[in-house]
Amino acid sequence: MIKQGNHHGSLQDKLLRRIRAKGASWAFTPSDFADVGDPRSVGMVLTRLLRRGLIQRVRRGVYEVPRDHPLLGRVGAGPDAITDAIVRRDALKLLPSGAHAANALGLSTQVAAKTAYGIAGRSRVQLTGGRAEVIFRRRSPKAMALAGRASGWLAEALRNIGRQHITSDRLHGLKASLGPKQRRELLADIRYVPAWMRPFILELARNE
Repeated sequence: MIKQGNHHGSLQDKLLRRIRAKGASWAFTPSDFADVGDPRSVGMVLTRLLRRGLIQRVRRGVYEVPRDHPLLGRVGAGPDAITDAIVRRDALKLLPSGAHAANALGLSTQVAAKTAYGIAGRSRVQLTGGRAEVIFRRRSPKAMALAGRASGWLAEALRNIGRQHITSDRLHGLKASLGPKQRRELLADIRYVPAWMRPFILELARNE
């Protein structure tokens, strides 16, 4: 029979190995260790590591590894890593904000003041350490049908810049970046975008 202490020591080693293998840019939740231990035991080990200062809690149920930066002082994994941890834990599908999508696709130079994503669930704000925050906004089922797809990024970007600002030059630049798979995806998803946007989507999906 395995002694309780040995069991937790072994579990702690497994957690530490995974945390170290992922590196300092990884944030995590107890669910990231569901394959190595039951929730109660994993929680006890994380509490022990927290007390020892090997990890730190960003918010309830979300952790990171603190490290010293020569200029910034004590830092953690960062907002993106913490967002990823929340997404894994809650099995979220994300739709980028229009401002973020437009900037990423080169349609706008404007940088969003806050990090925001569309989700299928209730709207909420997640603090990610310090003053940084990530906003999850509830979106319609039709909009969320495009989450995780190239068509979702394009639809949000086009919605952000507005119909009156969509020019041939902008479409040409976008079209050049699309591959055959992405063009087929646009055609398959055209039913989910607003009617005014469909001619632009058809233009982007058309082979020349």
